[in-house]
Amino acid sequence: MKFGILGNAKIARTQVVPALLAQGHEVVALGTRNPQAPLWEGAPAGLKVLSYEGLLLEDIDAVYIGLPNHLHVDWTLKALAAGKHCLCEKPWALSERELDLIEDMVAATGCVAMEAFMVRHHPQWQWLRQQMPHGCDHIQVSFSYHNTDPANIRNQPNMGGGALWDIGCYAVMAGIWLQGSEPDEVSLRSVVHPEWGTDIHSWGELVWNSGCVLQFGVSTQSGPEQSLRATRAGQWAMLDTPFNPPAVTTAHHGMGPWPSAQTVTFEAANHYGLMADAFEQRVQQGNAQTEWAQSRMVNRTLCRLLSSQVLLAPTSQV
Repeated sequence: MKFGILGNAKIARTQVVPALLAQGHEVVALGTRNPQAPLWEGAPAGLKVLSYEGLLLEDIDAVYIGLPNHLHVDWTLKALAAGKHCLCEKPWALSERELDLIEDMVAATGCVAMEAFMVRHHPQWQWLRQQMPHGCDHIQVSFSYHNTDPANIRNQPNMGGGALWDIGCYAVMAGIWLQGSEPDEVSLRSVVHPEWGTDIHSWGELVWNSGCVLQFGVSTQSGPEQSLRATRAGQWAMLDTPFNPPAVTTAHHGMGPWPSAQTVTFEAANHYGLMADAFEQRVQQGNAQTEWAQSRMVNRTLCRLLSSQVLLAPTSQV
């Protein structure tokens, strides 16, 4: 496929573009706010640098959108209206009404639109669901990093920043991925930065009436850490690095205490490249509703969590 990249984001430069090229796709154009700026080292040879609007006039099959969260919907709609298939970074939308607009445009144009949750394409996630084919009793998710730059988009509330939107979406997706449905009850507690207005620590709980509870903690102001553990009827499985796996990553599973654990090793797998292949397959099949139900459930659950949010007092270290 012939791709255009909308937004000169780090994730596009360091992850998505190399993955697209490695999978045999073409990356022919970049849409950026500053077309006069020099390209990064290792950019594809002959890459056209254009404005956002100019990119959509190019002869390309699809657009990858790596813009800040609050711009995802607007430029997804514009890309679809221009007849381009669209692969958009998560979270796709900040309200369910915005997803309605995308769905209407998909129906009107026949183009494929897909939310870029790359992790679900990694073999370790396929393995995880095989360990829990009938759902879970309990799921624990932890994901955090440390970003103290007030100008960073992750710390800007008007850009859809904050821990819940940026990385809490992975925890919510994990529960819906494993359970196959959205939770019946949700609750959220957060610490909001007194100056930025974004949640810097959030702890949430998702409850399914079928008998599963997911508890998660996400933070933009903690040390880097991530893990996912799921249990059912005495059996458990854990991913060591579920969201940013290194070239070789490990998982564990077993019955009973940790000493009985079995370790599984996953060799190098580029989940961005695998996601691009899945996207291409959807385009070839003409299926414009790919993973749509899951995106709906994730978005609705995130919005419900925010509606239930209880604010906690920040610590003196904020």
